[in-house]
Amino acid sequence: MSELAGAPAGGVGAVVFWASAGLALACALLTVLSGRAIRSAVFLLGTVLSIAVLYTLLDAHFLAAIQVIVYAGAVVVLFVFVIMLLGPGSEVGRQRRMKLTRALGAASLLSVGGVLAWALAAERPEAALPEGFGTVRSVASALFRENVFTFEAVSVLLLVAIIGAVAVAKGKKSQEPRP
Repeated sequence: MSELAGAPAGGVGAVVFWASAGLALACALLTVLSGRAIRSAVFLLGTVLSIAVLYTLLDAHFLAAIQVIVYAGAVVVLFVFVIMLLGPGSEVGRQRRMKLTRALGAASLLSVGGVLAWALAAERPEAALPEGFGTVRSVASALFRENVFTFEAVSVLLLVAIIGAVAVAKGKKSQEPRP
């Protein structure tokens, strides 16, 4: 594993790497295997944060920050809100789907294992990354210098979508009869 570019070769870095990788795998498995939805969301949070640590070890600080802000801060919180809105009684018909779920899970695990074995068996030359690749400075340069017009067009598009969503939500509320 230490042959990977940016991966720690030994010492404390290797311990943190293997601990984070193990925690990410354990939390990912517990996310899928947990019997309760809220526990799955907590384990998903553990997976996301462990992967952020791995990004930090690979000197991809921007990806680590985005992982924490977007996935841990927004997506997992959204999942928790949806779970709380649905309530614990929303798991109707779970026993019927259990056999199909286990069969599909086993097939998926075998497929991923085969692809992973093939990928690890093939020898590939190590590609050298340019200096500063994946840093906050290089990502900011790509966003705000080379692609500034695309970035601004996307931000205007998102603003229009938000305004449209608010207008649709207000329109539905005004059409409902008041008691």
